[in-house]
Amino acid sequence: MSRLRIKQRPTHRVNINNFLSGVNSAYDQSVLSPSVAADCYNFDFTSGALKGCKGFEDTGIEADAVWTFRSDEAGINYLMYSNKGEIFYRTEDGKTEKLNGITLTGIPKAIKYRLYGEDVMLICSPSDNMVVWNGIDDAYYVSSSPLITSMAMHYERMFVTTSDQRDTLWFSDDLDPTNWNAQMSEGGFIELADERGALIRVLGFLNYVYIFRERGISRLTAYANQSEFSISHLYVTSGRIFEKSIALCGDRVIFASSDGIYLFDGVSTKRILANLDELLEPDENSVGVYYEGKYYLALRANFKGSDGFDGDHVNNSVLIYDGNGYTLLRGYDVSDFYADDKLYAIEKGTINTYGGKCPFPKRWTMPQTDLGSGRVKKLKVLYIDTDSDISIKTNIDGKEKTFEVKGDDKPSRVVINIPGRKFGMTIDCASTDPRISRPQLTFDMIDR
Repeated sequence: MSRLRIKQRPTHRVNINNFLSGVNSAYDQSVLSPSVAADCYNFDFTSGALKGCKGFEDTGIEADAVWTFRSDEAGINYLMYSNKGEIFYRTEDGKTEKLNGITLTGIPKAIKYRLYGEDVMLICSPSDNMVVWNGIDDAYYVSSSPLITSMAMHYERMFVTTSDQRDTLWFSDDLDPTNWNAQMSEGGFIELADERGALIRVLGFLNYVYIFRERGISRLTAYANQSEFSISHLYVTSGRIFEKSIALCGDRVIFASSDGIYLFDGVSTKRILANLDELLEPDENSVGVYYEGKYYLALRANFKGSDGFDGDHVNNSVLIYDGNGYTLLRGYDVSDFYADDKLYAIEKGTINTYGGKCPFPKRWTMPQTDLGSGRVKKLKVLYIDTDSDISIKTNIDGKEKTFEVKGDDKPSRVVINIPGRKFGMTIDCASTDPRISRPQLTFDMIDR
């Protein structure tokens, strides 16, 4: 008696053991591993699982710039901010006062300095003279100061870039940043006219003054007398460096330009995050800051094929980079940052603080893949661990189907049973505190 043997097709599996690979927008989806996302936002994947991100919380305080002023000697601990040309300060008990007699026409920046034996704030804007305030007496203007766009303290001098003389580096008298008289024994200026373009930012870094320009970086050695100052040129680029993105991050500087994001160590530059080139679109509105070991960059990102919920934003994302990995927040329109004991952000004209849970939708998208074969396959079952409710949208040969999955402490089983050659998948989550891990897809090859 003979027996009919039925050939069993082996079941194949695709395992995504972790999500650590993040996003790669630079390569075509067809060549990416299933564990490399084609799109991901508002998920923190640095642990290997998809988890919720921290976000920004609105304080309700209307402002266009924010900073802090602390002086133990004077007993001052103020949150300061500007709004429509007026300057306000808020005490620890929540009382808000206006800085009388001072009206600005530009958005200010501020720096603390010890002037004539007391702590003061030096407040500058691109269209106003410097304002000095000790937190107690009336504030006053320094009528001789330049119109300052950025400033750095170095060996008790203030070095600045200006809005009206963009090829000139100004510096104050030593020990007195309110004295800008151009004399050999007081203040002065240095003109830099070459292919590196306008001066956009100064930083005191590694015992030098680094001058960031539209298309390059120069370095000023300035220890004592003006006669001993010297300039060296370190870097030139065909791209444009964006002023507000530049941030001193410990022992290096990170900045965005029209051709990518760069790390500068004081001597040379290196491209970073090139895998995000097709996603991130930095421009002159991009703004960066360093806070608790991470570089935060608010910028525009191009989420191709994603459901839009931020179309009217100028900056629609915040990139958070710590030197090893990154997170991308979507849905925040941040125009300025300030870092102190907290990270402050100006978002849609109000002060926000970083640290709460991100309330916006979260998404991770697996690239379209043929699963290693051009043959037709039958996608059978998807297994996934999730603590929160999620939606899984499959894309099989261009046809989409959505499966709703309930959060559970056991792996969830999603029956697909759809044939096709190419497969993609998107995980959407509305929870502020998700944990999603280890998706596994099973499929059979079909002999045809």
